[in-house]
Amino acid sequence: MIKENNLQQQLILNPVENLPNLVIDSDFSSIHGLYVSDKPKTDEIVINSIIGFSGHEKMNQSVLRIYENWNRRMKSDCFSMRLLSGLHAHIVLFMGLGSIGDKVLILPVKAGGHYATTEILKRLGYTVIEAIPDNSTFTVDFEKTLDIIKKEKPNIIFIDRSEGIYYEDFTTLINQIPYECIKVFDASQYLTNILESDFKSPFDMGFDIIMSTLHKNFPGPQKAMVCSKKNNYIWHRIQDALSMYVSSLHIENIFLAEEVAKQEALLKIYSESMLKNCISLEKELSNAGLPVIKSDANMIKNHHLWLKMKTKNEAFDFYKKMEQCNLLVNYRKLPYELGYGIRMGTAAATLQGLNEVNINSLAALISEIYYSSELSTDSILKSQLFISELKPLKEKQREFK
Repeated sequence: MIKENNLQQQLILNPVENLPNLVIDSDFSSIHGLYVSDKPKTDEIVINSIIGFSGHEKMNQSVLRIYENWNRRMKSDCFSMRLLSGLHAHIVLFMGLGSIGDKVLILPVKAGGHYATTEILKRLGYTVIEAIPDNSTFTVDFEKTLDIIKKEKPNIIFIDRSEGIYYEDFTTLINQIPYECIKVFDASQYLTNILESDFKSPFDMGFDIIMSTLHKNFPGPQKAMVCSKKNNYIWHRIQDALSMYVSSLHIENIFLAEEVAKQEALLKIYSESMLKNCISLEKELSNAGLPVIKSDANMIKNHHLWLKMKTKNEAFDFYKKMEQCNLLVNYRKLPYELGYGIRMGTAAATLQGLNEVNINSLAALISEIYYSSELSTDSILKSQLFISELKPLKEKQREFK
């Protein structure tokens, strides 16, 4: 059994992991396994159904109230939290949104798109069209991508950025599409920042649908949500897919996600702090001479940063040394033809207590590890001490109340 204090001895600098226990203390395990519905049924509907579950009508209504709360937060008309994860959301949504042979424009892996999207769409019978990356700016080349859109006329535009150091505003691209199509945005890497209005809503960019995991940027359980700006034919297609392909809501995680979302004051501080921490960490590591990909001050910086290594082995060796020091990062092949490197993020670390006071010490520690030919016991002990002295963000917030 994994003990909570084991996690307290590690600093999570992987941008796609998070710790809801650092936001709330609630436990909904007592309702795990119940077949609760987000479609309350009258007796007349149940008697004419092939199956019914009794005794949960009050809980069914609670789910609908949670959905109403999230509609308010997302400024959407329709909302669902039936989905279990990001890839599950991709599969279910595209089971409903289009038809075999339809074209979907996506972000390819080389532009920061998710590694699994292309294969999922192909297995579902879609034709995949790729947006064009600008390797000099680490963004999408809107002009060239618009040319592709005009030529291929994809039925669906799907922006599912898994990897990137910016929050791109797609308004210019979306507004220039000369025909009607379905536009979907995956907000998994930005959800808290969108909820707290630190980032522009994809709805305001012209997207019809926003989907997101609830366990990456947003510090909730492993779950996913989808919402629609309007209650229209697009949402009806999604609703049909949700009803057909998802039977269990994993109800405990819906309640857990709602409890996290209620911590509005903490989430506001968390959203602002994770972004400031990333900018500061990038600056300090760059000043120390580490091979950081410097972000453009004119772009909207998110909570990710990249180290571009000379070789695959160099990236892996640094990754393993960081792991030995309980500093958890992401080893990977970076997009935009950057080669192998390290991806870091400041979401979970901010909740763990990373802030403007101690971030210089973290940067110095990472630099020491990077420049060491062999990892010393001293570096490991310094890391353990640094992590042990962190005070979680929610505890610090309580001090100022």
